[in-house]
This record gives sequence, structure tokens and C-alpha cells, in this order.
Amino acid sequence: MNNDSKSITSSKNSERPIFIFGCPRSGTSLLSQILNSHPRIAIPYESHIYNTFFAWLKYYGDLEVAKNRERLVDDIFSTDVFNDWFPAPNRNHTLNYIHRYDFHGVFEAIMSAWANAQGKQRWGEKTPAHLFYWREILDGFPNVQIIHIVRDGRDCALSWKKSRMGPKHIYPTALKWVKHLETIDELKTVLKPDSFSEIKYEELVSNTEFTVRKICDFLEEKYTPKMLNYYKDKVPYKTDKQNLQNLARPIIANNAEKWRTKITNRQLQIFEAIAGSTLRKYGYATELESPTISTLEQFKYQYIEHPPLKLWAMLKNTKGQIDGLIQLKIYLKIRFGL
Repeated sequence: MNNDSKSITSSKNSERPIFIFGCPRSGTSLLSQILNSHPRIAIPYESHIYNTFFAWLKYYGDLEVAKNRERLVDDIFSTDVFNDWFPAPNRNHTLNYIHRYDFHGVFEAIMSAWANAQGKQRWGEKTPAHLFYWREILDGFPNVQIIHIVRDGRDCALSWKKSRMGPKHIYPTALKWVKHLETIDELKTVLKPDSFSEIKYEELVSNTEFTVRKICDFLEEKYTPKMLNYYKDKVPYKTDKQNLQNLARPIIANNAEKWRTKITNRQLQIFEAIAGSTLRKYGYATELESPTISTLEQFKYQYIEHPPLKLWAMLKNTKGQIDGLIQLKIYLKIRFGL
């Protein structure tokens, strides 16, 4: 289907929410910024609504009751992550957009109201942790369209280790990368072709226009060159310094296979011992022939080497500490009335 010859999509397609899934540092932020530059699609900063609040839903009571819905919305908006949304979501606007009196309806209202405030017709969402709530998301949004972006796990791991919230050792990073892709494989089995599309980060940066046009075809939206000028949007996007620098400039076409010069031999052995078969499954050639790590080495990596690195990162992560304290306060309030 040629997007240039298509008219603007029907109102039926406008109602289909878009979820971007991918392991952290796989290009989810880049993809969300590109799609947010489409004149009809709005994708804000991460929300963390499902992975924070879904398990607490029982404490809010019957959401048919207006005061319970309002309490849930107020608690969601009080989390630190919503300080990073620009423009900030409007409470009353959101409440007026709630048409389904359940958790999914509240989530939908937050996203729809924010998109409407930007003058856009469709909303999308990008929180990597929401992948692990795909069953709940499909229950609430059976007409969803999901875009999965996958990146060479070795590049992903090196970048993720440097992020504010990421694991700090190659061993847990490899395990988490594999877990993300195993979860995606489960998700693929239940979705129809018009509900799931998968792209590679390497294709997005090396053949950007072609890849973005392919995404627009999947979404049944008209491609516009403005999408490739995402970096000219001066709206603040609260990510870490390195990610922010990359998002503030045009696509870095050669931003792939950096692991070839950045990864140590030890890191490569650990990663490919854990994730080699997954790398090959997704079309990434491995370097080492049958690398292995012993049970004792795994124990050392997981319980001796990684914990002090992670603890030190957590101590430096004041933003994460603030958000953790806010979430604890919310939980104590709804669970014990404190």
C-alpha cells in the first residue's frame, strides 16, 4: 500500500491504540519521538502505569464509583514520572475522558486526553516494562497495534549498563535481554498480522525513511517527512544525558555494532554464553564458538559482582529515590490508610 496515495485513515483506525515494546536501549525512545512527530499521533514520555498500579488495583475499590476513579487518577499523576510529561496532563480533562469505568478506561482516558490536548487523534505509549503486562493490555485493548523494536543485544547491553536505572553487570543484562525477547515470542503467537509489527533498530538508523514508511503502512497512516525532523521538536524529553543528546540530532546512521570496539572479551563471553541462541534467532551473528560459563561463575556474577555495582548506582540515582519514596507513600496510603 502506497502511503502517499492514501487519504487520512478512518475514524475506526483512529481508535486503535499504539504500544511500542522493546528492551530498554533498543531504540524505543527514538521510535516514539519519530511517531510523536506524526500530525495525528501523540506519544508522551513513559507512564509506568501498568507496572506501578495494576497490582494495587484491588485497593481502589469499585471504579464505577467516581471518587475511586478520581483517587486513582490523582495517585497516578502524583508519581514523579508525570513531572516529565510535557505538557503536563490536565486532571479535569482526563476525568471527562473516562468512558469505561475500569483500570483500562482510566489509562485510556489519560492517554486520549493528552493526545487531544496536542490536537491529535491517536495515542501511543512507550514504557518498556509494560511488555510484561501484555495480557492485561490485550484484555483492555483488543484492537491494539503493537510495534516491537529489537536491537543487537550486545549494543543494547552496553548502553543499558550506563543508563540510570539499568543493570550494572553484563550477566543480568544478558538475562533481561533474553527475557524481553522470550516474552515477545509469547506475544507474537496470539496477535494477528495487522496487530503486530517488528522492526530492527539497525534498519531504522540505516534505512530510516523506508522503515518509517513501513511503520506508517502498518498503522494505516500517511507518511510525512516531518516525522524525520523529530529532533527539531524542542519539547523536553526527560531521559538521561546520552539518550537526550542522541534524540536532539538527526539519526546516527552508523550507531550499530558499537560493541565490536566497546565490549571486553570477558563481557562478550558472558553475553554470548547466555544470549547466543537468541542473537542468532533474531539474525545477529555471534562471534564466539560455544562459549560457556560455569554455575559458580553465574553465582559470582549475580550475587557478588553485580550487587555492589547496582547499590552504588542506586545511591547516586536521586531521581529514582524520589520516585520510589512517592510510590511507597501511595502504597502505604491505599493499603493501610496512612
